[in-house]
Amino acid sequence: MNVSRGLLDGMDTAGLNVALSEATCLGLEVDAAAKQLRLDLEVLTLPENGTPTEDYRVQVIFTGVGRVAASLRMQNWDDLEPQVLPLQLDGLDQAIRSFGGGRLHGWEFVDLDDSGWALWSELLSFDTTIDDHISAHVLEFSQEEGIDPRELDVRVWFDNVIVNDSTGREIPVKEFIAGAARWWEAHDAGDPRATRPGVAPPL
Repeated sequence: MNVSRGLLDGMDTAGLNVALSEATCLGLEVDAAAKQLRLDLEVLTLPENGTPTEDYRVQVIFTGVGRVAASLRMQNWDDLEPQVLPLQLDGLDQAIRSFGGGRLHGWEFVDLDDSGWALWSELLSFDTTIDDHISAHVLEFSQEEGIDPRELDVRVWFDNVIVNDSTGREIPVKEFIAGAARWWEAHDAGDPRATRPGVAPPL
């Protein structure tokens, strides 16, 4: 599965990847009955006009979720093989929070190729089917911070995306993506508004 899948239904997967890059992962909630997974993030964004907000929190809600898989594992420097740690879907939020607000490193999260999944799909803590329909898209992200020997990989099969601000007001996905694009453009230009702890300065 890759970005070409997004062309089938108009989803701007490339834009979503930019919007998710280096976001701080605050937590996650799964509503299996509604087939939804909500990812709580603090994102990098700038408004088109005016002063940047001090509240960067958003809720990215993945709808039509059919399956969620995760691998929580630990590997110390002298371990030959990683140790897969026990985890269930209802403990995924706690596992994410245990990383203390790790960033979503990288530039590919939605409809990326299966190379990463091929590596860690043999090391699953759980693989839960919520609905057996064929999902249109996949989300994949990791949590790994500092000297912590643990690593968490998560993969979600879903159909669509809704974005809300921290008050629950829906943000059009195009607006969400545009705010991130402005932030990264400002960051690359050395704009002081686009600096955040933990995000490397422009080269």
